[in-house]
Amino acid sequence: MTSDELAARIMKLHPQTTVDVKDLTGTQDHWQVVVVSPAFEGKMSFEQQKMVMALLKEEIASNEVHALTMKTYSPTQYQGIQK
Repeated sequence: MTSDELAARIMKLHPQTTVDVKDLTGTQDHWQVVVVSPAFEGKMSFEQQKMVMALLKEEIASNEVHALTMKTYSPTQYQGIQK
């Protein structure tokens, strides 16, 4: 899975979702993502992360995505950390 493919999959959360993807090892199976999505409004962090994990269920099961670290934010949460 390429970084563009990973980002596209996560952007299915909501049309205004933004994703910053970093390949941690150069092997395209260890990823770090920062996801900002209106789909996360009113949800706790673990709920947000479960939503992302659900989108990648097959890739994780097949080991195509071996490791994934993530930070997830609603737009409101993200604005709060930018100040």
